[in-house]
Amino acid sequence: MTPAPGALDRGLGILRLVAQHRRMPVAGIADALGLSRATAYRLVERLRDEGWLISEGHGGPVRLGPTAAQLAAAALESVNLRDVAIPVLRELVEATGETANLAVPNGAEMVFVAREQPVRTVSVVAYTGSTRPFHTTSLGRAYLMALPAPRRAELVTDADLERKLDTMRARGWSEDRREFDPSSCCCGAPIRDHTGEPVAALSVAGVAERMDPVLDEVGPQVRDAAARISASLGYLPPLSAG
Repeated sequence: MTPAPGALDRGLGILRLVAQHRRMPVAGIADALGLSRATAYRLVERLRDEGWLISEGHGGPVRLGPTAAQLAAAALESVNLRDVAIPVLRELVEATGETANLAVPNGAEMVFVAREQPVRTVSVVAYTGSTRPFHTTSLGRAYLMALPAPRRAELVTDADLERKLDTMRARGWSEDRREFDPSSCCCGAPIRDHTGEPVAALSVAGVAERMDPVLDEVGPQVRDAAARISASLGYLPPLSAG
């Protein structure tokens, strides 16, 4: 039998909820977590006293406070993108049997900073330090599709590519079907930091004859893997309406 949640569990639930919504009224917290109004107000008051939450005006919604910010900053300082990503790359290689890559933006290109390869006679190779252009690769497109619209407009002037990016953004992963290299196909997804900004991209690439038929299956795996890395960097996706 699962024990009833204690004050600590409820307090952590409040912090997670406020972090996801950015700010919430106490009544909304009570409704979302199934707490009585009295319990919600008592817990919020305690969290406010300790600096975990602050109120926006008298009786206004609460948001995360300085204590939460200090803890988040300390956690982020201890996170290294490459260290977090490499275990995920290895899992992708094991799951897909293809090459997994991590790249970061530099100018108008993506630079490979890590890769993991399968044990195959023939596989796609991307050496650390090599680059790929934004517009014709899954890594570059993953980064572009995650940029805020004004910044993306500065880099994307082709209407056809913008339409492709809209489709890719809606499903959460990008693709390159023999466009950069006629012998390979790949899919990618953006990695975001705690502010929501894209800071890197993840991809899985394979020989076109193998990869093309399964790209729609591998793409969601790459999307979910990138989301896990983003979460490790402190990113909280906005909650969908409703």
